[in-house]
Amino acid sequence: MEHALAGTSRSRRRGTYIDSDKYTLADFMEHKDKDIFAKTGLCYGYITDWKDKGTHQYQRALVSACKNRVMVHDKVLGANRLMTMMASNNYLGLSTHPKVMSAARDALEKYGTGVSSAPMLSGTLDLTRKLEKKIAKLKGCEDAVVFSTGYSANVGTISALTRAGDVVIIDRLDHASIIDGCRLAEGEFRIYKHNDMESLEKQLKKCRAEFNGILIIVDGIFSMDGNLANLPEIVRLAKKYGARVIADDAHATGVIGKSGGGTGDHFGLKGEIDIIMGTFSKTLAATGGFVASTKEVVTYLRYYARSYTFSAALTPAILASVHAGLEVIKNEPERREKLWDNIHYMHDNLKSLGFDVYPSPPESAIMIITIGDEVKLRQMSKKIHEEGIYVNPVPFPAVPKNKSRFRLSLMATHTREDMDETIRVFKKIGKEFGVI
Repeated sequence: MEHALAGTSRSRRRGTYIDSDKYTLADFMEHKDKDIFAKTGLCYGYITDWKDKGTHQYQRALVSACKNRVMVHDKVLGANRLMTMMASNNYLGLSTHPKVMSAARDALEKYGTGVSSAPMLSGTLDLTRKLEKKIAKLKGCEDAVVFSTGYSANVGTISALTRAGDVVIIDRLDHASIIDGCRLAEGEFRIYKHNDMESLEKQLKKCRAEFNGILIIVDGIFSMDGNLANLPEIVRLAKKYGARVIADDAHATGVIGKSGGGTGDHFGLKGEIDIIMGTFSKTLAATGGFVASTKEVVTYLRYYARSYTFSAALTPAILASVHAGLEVIKNEPERREKLWDNIHYMHDNLKSLGFDVYPSPPESAIMIITIGDEVKLRQMSKKIHEEGIYVNPVPFPAVPKNKSRFRLSLMATHTREDMDETIRVFKKIGKEFGVI
C-alpha cells in the first residue's frame, strides 16, 4: 500500500490527493499505520478525485419510482433529469404494480409501520407465516423462513449449519454474502473454478476424506455474469459424495422456470435441492430474504441463525407487498414472457453491433458488456450517463482485473423505445471509444 501510493501526499480538501485513474478500490483496503483511520483519508482523496473527474457513476439519487424511465438528480447539472433505467433488478416491474402497492397500503392501515421486535419474540405476524408457506410451495419445499435481507439469509444459514469439522465448497464467483457467511462459520471453506464440474468433484474428493459435513453453495444465476449454475450436475455430484446443496435464487425467482419458480423449476429439480435461498429485493421489488427447505432445517435455522434471531422483523407493508407480488408472478405469466422478449431483443441488437455480450445466448435478465480497461469503462460510463442512460459500470474488485464491464438489467416494463435508445447510445459511445 505504501509503495503503491508513494508520491501522493499533496493535500486536497480533506484527505490526501490520489489520482483515481491509477488505482482501484482494492488499493485502500489495507494500510500499515499506527492510526487505524489512516486508510480512510487515502480512500477519501481517491473518491474525491474520482468524483471531480465526473466518472463516478454510483449512488445517483432517484427522485421518482424505479420504473423503465426514472427521474435522477444529476449532480453535475444540479437538476433532475429523466433517464432510461437499465440498472434495476425490478425485473417484472412489480415495484409500481397496482396490486402490489394496494396490498402494502392496506397492510400499513391494518398493522401500522412495523412490529418493533425480532421474529422470535413479538415480531411474527399472521402475514409472516402465510408468506413463508407461499414461498415454500413456490420452491417445492416443506417450509420456509423469512429474513430481514437476502444477505442476512445467506450469512445466518451458512454460519448456523457449518460447524467445526465441516466444510463449505463454493463457486469462485459466488455472491459476497455467501463468502461472508463462510468467513463467519466455524468450519472451513474451499473454492472451485467457476461452473467447472471437474474442479468441484476434485474438491469433493479431497473434502470427503478430510471433513465431516459438506455443503455446496452456488448462485443459481451469477449476479455479475448473468449465467446459470450447472445445478443438475451439482446435485448429482452432491449425492455421489454425501454433500448438501444450497442454491441462491436471488436473480432467478420470477425470471426463469415455467411458473417463475427459479432454478429448481427451470431444471426440473424441485424437491431435489436441499436448500433454496432467495431475496425479495430483485423481482419482488421489496426488501428481505428467505430460506426454503425441510421442516427440520427451517426449524433449526429459526433458533440458530443469528441474523434471524437477533434482527428486527420485516415490516407489514413489505410482507404484504411480497404476498401480492407472488400472486402477480403466478397470475400474470405474460410479464415474464415480455421480459424474455426484451432480453432477446436487447441481446441480439448489441451482439450484432459487435459488442462482447455475455452470456450468449442469454440465460437471465442480466446482460454483460465486457470493456476490460477500467479507465475506459469510467469514461464511457460518464458519456452514457450524459446521453440519458442509467447503467451500472462494474470495475475491479467486484470483477476480475481487466474484466471491467457494463451490467444491464432488463425489465418487462421496458418499451421498444427504451431499448432502441439504449442501443443507439451504446453504438455511439462504443464507436467513439473503439470498443466496436
